[in-house]
Amino acid sequence: MMLRTLLPLLLASALLPDARAVDLVVWHDKGDDGIKMFSQIAAEYKRTHPDVNITSLSLPTDQWFAKTIAGLNTNTAPDLLFNDYVRIARIQLTTRKIENLRPVFAKVPDADRNFLRDLDLKASTYDGAMVMLPVQRVLIGWGVRRSWLEAVSEKPPVTWDDTLRVARKFQASGPGRFGIASQAGDPDSLIGSIENFMLGSGIAHPTLDEKGQVTIDQPANAKVLIEYMKLFTEYKLVSPDTINHGFVEMYQMIEGGKAGMFRTGNWNVAKWDREALKGDFIVGAYPSFGGSSGFLILSSMRGIAVPTNSPHLDAANEFARFMLTRDAQAISMANMGGAIRDDFPIDQLSEHSKFFAQTKLPVTVADFPEASFPWYPRFKPAYHKLLVAAINSPPADWNAWVKTTAQQLREEVARLNK
Repeated sequence: MMLRTLLPLLLASALLPDARAVDLVVWHDKGDDGIKMFSQIAAEYKRTHPDVNITSLSLPTDQWFAKTIAGLNTNTAPDLLFNDYVRIARIQLTTRKIENLRPVFAKVPDADRNFLRDLDLKASTYDGAMVMLPVQRVLIGWGVRRSWLEAVSEKPPVTWDDTLRVARKFQASGPGRFGIASQAGDPDSLIGSIENFMLGSGIAHPTLDEKGQVTIDQPANAKVLIEYMKLFTEYKLVSPDTINHGFVEMYQMIEGGKAGMFRTGNWNVAKWDREALKGDFIVGAYPSFGGSSGFLILSSMRGIAVPTNSPHLDAANEFARFMLTRDAQAISMANMGGAIRDDFPIDQLSEHSKFFAQTKLPVTVADFPEASFPWYPRFKPAYHKLLVAAINSPPADWNAWVKTTAQQLREEVARLNK
């Protein structure tokens, strides 16, 4: 009698969702590669956490910012966020609702944290709090179309003079071609592009030094800044539309075969090896403006962050720790070309992914002013405005313009520090 009574209840309960199951959601802006990476990491995680389901949502960067800020401020946040340090730091600056992960990091086994450098930890810390666990080092170099070089009988450029010469030949080789692809449509695009050329030439502090003082009028910095601005004005080696270009438009120029030289990151070369460019490019250091060789650039750190109002805080923290394990790091490298660890085979990687994974070229490090100066995101629009004005109406004397611009930026820094 009792069995007949309990049987329907047992059958009904078997049809209900597992009360222990946890559904974790990750928001990022890394497109199909990011979705694929998290899908594979989720499958690996499920081997030891069968009751945890993980899905990821990729949004265009602007939408990611808006949706993330709204979610954190209205208690509709996802469980986890994955993005570049600068973007996570900006979310923290805006909302103050990112978990300090120091207690979580303290529980990471030594085997999963011995690969981390001081820089990795610095680039994960904002205003004293560890706002993310570092997952991927983001390396960039200078890419050149291999077939274009062969067509104009040139070698990959090493110096800035080489770069200008090759760019002019590329541009003269056919209609609709430009020597260089770049981006200038927003503060991050334009300032970041200028800073990359400075960093790649060995300049440690492109815009601000460690004390927050403006550096653009130091002789080496000023030389690079002026030469970059002349790409738009005197040299005309970038598309006139570059003034409105962001990441998407710059990639369209590159992948559409409209530009011969371009910034190349470890996150996009796998795609460019298997499709779009089909491996028809060479990656090297950024061109040098001085006597020394150029550098690759450690331009950012990508990490996993946890909102303070994460729907499943403990489960989110546990998954964040998993992102530093060997298996998760191998999946990260295979899909997005970046990882912290190096204790896994790289035979399966594409040609240029291997280049970044085992490069012998010197690497310089971006100085991450966002980590030291909370006002820096508000400084960049003022700088961007001055740069765009000079591109649209070039000064007669670029050296005088640099001095005037530096003084205006010093006044802006003083205002922001009040």
